[in-house]
Amino acid sequence: MNRFSKKCTALLVAGALTCTLTANVWAMGSLDHFKTVSAYTNTTFSDVSGWYADYVETCYELGLFSGTATGRFSPDASMTVAEAVKLAACLHSIYETGSADFTQGDPWWQVYTDYCLENGIMEEAFSDYSNAISRAQFAVLLAEALPDEALSEMNTIADEAIPDVRISDSYGPAVYKLYRAGVLTGADSTGAFHPNANIRRGEVAAVMTRMVRVSERKSVTLGASSGCVLTAEQVYAKCVPSVFSMITYDADGEMYSRGSGVFLSAGGVAVTNWHMLDGVSSAEIITNDGKTYKVLGVYDYDVENDLARIQIDGSGFTPISVDYSGSLLTGATVYAIGNPQGLENSLSAGLVSSARRTVKGVNYIQITTPISSGSSGGALINARGQLVGITTASMRNGQNLNLAIPITALTALKQESYQSVSATVSAFVKDLSSSFKLSKSSVRLSPGGSTTVTCSIPGIPSGYSVSYEVSTRSIVQCSWGEWGDDDTVALTLTGQNLGDVTVTISLRNRNDDVLAQRTIDVTVR
Repeated sequence: MNRFSKKCTALLVAGALTCTLTANVWAMGSLDHFKTVSAYTNTTFSDVSGWYADYVETCYELGLFSGTATGRFSPDASMTVAEAVKLAACLHSIYETGSADFTQGDPWWQVYTDYCLENGIMEEAFSDYSNAISRAQFAVLLAEALPDEALSEMNTIADEAIPDVRISDSYGPAVYKLYRAGVLTGADSTGAFHPNANIRRGEVAAVMTRMVRVSERKSVTLGASSGCVLTAEQVYAKCVPSVFSMITYDADGEMYSRGSGVFLSAGGVAVTNWHMLDGVSSAEIITNDGKTYKVLGVYDYDVENDLARIQIDGSGFTPISVDYSGSLLTGATVYAIGNPQGLENSLSAGLVSSARRTVKGVNYIQITTPISSGSSGGALINARGQLVGITTASMRNGQNLNLAIPITALTALKQESYQSVSATVSAFVKDLSSSFKLSKSSVRLSPGGSTTVTCSIPGIPSGYSVSYEVSTRSIVQCSWGEWGDDDTVALTLTGQNLGDVTVTISLRNRNDDVLAQRTIDVTVR
């Protein structure tokens, strides 16, 4: 057998290498469920004309808000507890089911309270539903009304960066989540939240619009989030709870490989390298505190950029702060946290050798930060404790030539529904195998004569290979050319002696498993 590897012969993958998946598509809620149900006109409300007008219109059309009386919205009135609970129930119900069909009883707000209690939006009932709700109470309701994946982080807001909200406050995690998601922007120029103040209905319209329309969410920069350089000890303490060890298994349940991954949300959305899943049948993770959880499935993956967005079975995880700005500079100090050689929660430090290094058409961050096998899928972190890349590979025959995928590449991966690991891998293998083509399936040669057959596999990943086997070597000789940028490689066949032979071309994954085969019938006359 003569094996010829595709592309990344100079790269040593820093972790596991294969993937197979079991099909199980889970139904998911969606922000797309919020659709127009009512028509808004200039006469709908007579008292709406301020900065909040467009937001009121949006909320009315989506069926989230009605007026306080015929033709009036009362934008300056404080929102009551009852009104806020109703909004939270409707948010959750529409996101999950596409509708908010509630039958009011006596008191009218009871049906919404029951719904919120049953769905974990509230832990206990309020004592007085006629009171004005505080901004802190309202933030807690909203943060629980939508899942983490619907409130993905777009702003880097460091813990304790909001002037009047500590992360340790009972409402702190909810407020920071909504700031980071671009839903809350602060009540003054300092970014302060004013947690104990009441919130007006006009303000609520703006907040609710941002909850359901990602395009309306706002960029927020607070001083403590952008300029605070941490020590290595602080980076480790802040980020290590967000990095986990991942163990993968083959179809027989045998351990296949070890690597790493990083939590993006408290609800278990995470990122790792695609090659960590390529060729496996299932996977589990071990968190920083030693607990084990299953990998439920894969939302989306990018073979070329070697990333996969995955779902872990659990909640209450510690998401890492992410810097999606792409502003990392050559020379910057960066840290890696991963699980090299099974040594869990290892920290290493180095410099960015090149912030934008292109290797075989893929954009990497080149770093001196040491990474070893088992680090694949781990976190590359800047000096502010923010995720800037996913550690991926090392260059062979070099010193401290290590590579990470910029985290900006993750924004292209969807997060809608997920399939099990084995189902995802099976679909990938099926698609790749179907693209495997030969330019000829039969050739005729004379002794000493040669011809070329082109092997084409669009999208073949780095580390995959093709090989040939000849049924009778004395009749024909074969030799590979070089891989082209269009994912093709030429096989030259030369006739030796008279006879008929079959040349079998095999597509192989990184584990040398045969994924697909094609044959060439050769006649030498």
